[in-house]
Amino acid sequence: HEGSIEAVAGEGITKGCNPPFNDAFCPDASITRGQMAAFLRRALEGTLPEGDPIAFVDTAGSIFSDDIAWLSSTGITKGCNPPANTMFCPRDNVTRGQMAAFLVRALSYTDDGGGDLFVDDDDSIFETDVDKLANAGVTSGCSPPVSDRFCPTSNVTRGQMAAFLHRALG
Repeated sequence: HEGSIEAVAGEGITKGCNPPFNDAFCPDASITRGQMAAFLRRALEGTLPEGDPIAFVDTAGSIFSDDIAWLSSTGITKGCNPPANTMFCPRDNVTRGQMAAFLVRALSYTDDGGGDLFVDDDDSIFETDVDKLANAGVTSGCSPPVSDRFCPTSNVTRGQMAAFLHRALG
């Protein structure tokens, strides 16, 4: 993912993983929902209409609270505890399925390419989002070279997040 990491760093989408120095990226580390909110805000702020943010009960005091508020004001996130959706869960890791939903909402992908593009997401609430993300060319799955699996319940690494964003943003 080195090329994607360099690209998103060059765009100011990432600042690194070791503040205050931020001279490392930690590509194999899982990304939290709070970190993901910051990545998406830096990548997309100013490109999406904003409304009233959801008042999540678990984001006060998070260094990502402003990023999370922005994410909810754009409709990219609905929360982490459906159907109430009163929480965002900023410290939880982002799964690949959740990432698909975030990017599909953010970038308004609609074409699922006929659906059922992967063999391991049939029971996932994110199957339609995964298919839309794959059809848009943002992912080819998690099992190269066959690429018949998406791994929707696996955590997204920082390197994968950089690759998703780099492909999605062109």
